[in-house]
Amino acid sequence: MKLWQKGNTTVDELVERFTIGHDRELDRALARYDVIASIAHARMLGHTGIIPADEAEQLVQVLEDIACSIEQGQFNIEDGIEDVHSQLELELVRRLGPLGERIHTARSRNDQVLIAMILYARDRLRNTARAIGELIDRMLTWATDHRQALIPGLTHLQAAMPSSLGLWMSSFAEALTDDMLLTAVAMELASKNPLGTAAGYGSSFPIDRVYTTEQLGLRTMVFSPPAAQLLRGKVEHTCALALAAYATTLGRWANDVVLFLSPGFRFLRLPPELTTGSSIMPHKQNPDVFELLRGRFAALATLPSQIHAIIGHLPSGYHRDYQLLKEMLLPAWEEFDDCLEVVTYILPKIEHVAGVIERPEHHSIWSVEAIYQRMQKTGESFRAAYRAVGESLSDTVAQLRAAALNATQSIAEFDAEGIRSAKGAMLARILA
Repeated sequence: MKLWQKGNTTVDELVERFTIGHDRELDRALARYDVIASIAHARMLGHTGIIPADEAEQLVQVLEDIACSIEQGQFNIEDGIEDVHSQLELELVRRLGPLGERIHTARSRNDQVLIAMILYARDRLRNTARAIGELIDRMLTWATDHRQALIPGLTHLQAAMPSSLGLWMSSFAEALTDDMLLTAVAMELASKNPLGTAAGYGSSFPIDRVYTTEQLGLRTMVFSPPAAQLLRGKVEHTCALALAAYATTLGRWANDVVLFLSPGFRFLRLPPELTTGSSIMPHKQNPDVFELLRGRFAALATLPSQIHAIIGHLPSGYHRDYQLLKEMLLPAWEEFDDCLEVVTYILPKIEHVAGVIERPEHHSIWSVEAIYQRMQKTGESFRAAYRAVGESLSDTVAQLRAAALNATQSIAEFDAEGIRSAKGAMLARILA
């Protein structure tokens, strides 16, 4: 069954298979959102008198039954049915006869697909934000527990200044909080209602788009019907930017973990059960999970570029190219969720190595503390004290290192509650 088929024309089998693509598999994720939008549309048809109110109510009742079957995992797209939209209308016709066909009054498959994607995106953005919020909390708990685990802070991957593993982890918690801003932007964009714009040129039926906007709990509607087709792709692209921001931050975190586990650093260690071995070297304990996270997050970070390559040069109006966006975004979101679940699970199990700051190769990181103490003692300018310390670096640092250790309280300080507060504010904005 195809919503667009007419007469006895039969599409070539190869062309049909190619144009349908992966719609049947991917549309299962969109089914409940298609039903939600269809319920709002049916109610609007009855509210405006486009169809009798009792017929609208019959449509709503059957749609609600279908929604229950979707929640129970009993909804399937049958063989020979093109997509979820065709399957939904077929279900209505089976139960209501010709009345079922009236659901498509004053709408096109274009606005039907777009509103389903918008509702899907809103749910996924909320769920992702909640999961990121939980990860931030775990990062801050780990950071607080390791506030005094001193390590050298790095610049150019060289030991630079005293720091702590707590500071290191808290920086990623704050970076993820910053990343949530793009989720908030994506939520704003996914708050516009395209339902009723039909194929992008509106409808001559006396529809009430304000009514469907309120029914769907959206902030506003698309005011110019052709703008709905410009919104298609923009929603997916902005969601991809939000995912890519998280993926970039978490990819850098995974890369740090790989480095910090390596013999050249030895800041961290993993329990053996979280590592893998070698087929030839019995001593190996490899951080494969973090290397795979690093690689998968790197791939996810390219998602906005992939989507932009599709939409960036299209003229206005609808084009079948948009179908490809679903094939990019939906599997990528599943991949991201899988990675995020692993990160959230494994993070509390990461252990620190004691005594890192005591290693001889890290003694020189106290040089700046030595400069500050010399300035306090002699009254010299920073530049004069810098030269003096630099000329006798090993002796000066060795003498002052013990005194400088008293400064670890300020070195290890970070505002966990400030980060939590910022995270809470961003999460409230996204979930509002």
